[in-house]
Amino acid sequence: MRTRRFLLFLLLLMVPTTGLLAQAYVMINGHVWNLKGEQLVGAHAMNVTRHYGTFSDAKGSFFIVLAENDSLKVSMIGYKPYYMKIPRSLTASSYSLNVTLVADTLMLKETTIRPYPATYREFRQEFLTLKTPELAAIERLQLPTDPFRRSYQNPEGGLLLPGPFTLLYNAFSKEAKELRKMQAINDKIELRNHLLGIIAREIFVHRFGCETDDDIDELIFICGITKEYLDTTPHYLIARRVNACGLTWKHQH
Repeated sequence: MRTRRFLLFLLLLMVPTTGLLAQAYVMINGHVWNLKGEQLVGAHAMNVTRHYGTFSDAKGSFFIVLAENDSLKVSMIGYKPYYMKIPRSLTASSYSLNVTLVADTLMLKETTIRPYPATYREFRQEFLTLKTPELAAIERLQLPTDPFRRSYQNPEGGLLLPGPFTLLYNAFSKEAKELRKMQAINDKIELRNHLLGIIAREIFVHRFGCETDDDIDELIFICGITKEYLDTTPHYLIARRVNACGLTWKHQH
């Protein structure tokens, strides 16, 4: 008796499980159309419940697998989406589904386009008074008026000012840094040649022991000699200053 009851209990457990496995998933063969009867290519068919989907092909067809109680969404830009929930107790494993999407029309208020400005003179005035983003950025920089204004004076009137991107490029770019290095080297060579035009190189070699151009440049730096100093100072004062600095530099080396 107990054996029969146990077997009956096992049969009750197996029957609903077998039925669930038989109808768990279905294949949907869908076709997407619009109201004109045209096949829609690229419509998105998505299983909203399980978050996967596909697209309709060149014939407006798509295939997707869903389980009962899953929600299907078919959508396309310019059309209202179509929703469907897969019912329970389906008897077949595949179904055909024809989906007709309705255009999603957006109504806008009437717009009237008028020419502005009415005349060329008004347009020209508006264009000339228009402030560009670069001009606004330059105003925020609060650049000095002189001698900056003279440096960028436009012969036809106004100023030729660099934009903020040019200023940033000149300040931080690798190419600008290399150009500044080259300019510094050229300035150093020019200053050395200017001094050698006043005091002969032989004096730097035999009196102070400057064997290379770098030695002369170091002595110029120690003496604090600049281009302005050479242009505004008599030669005998320059020679006296170089002699004092040169002897000190010679003892240090």
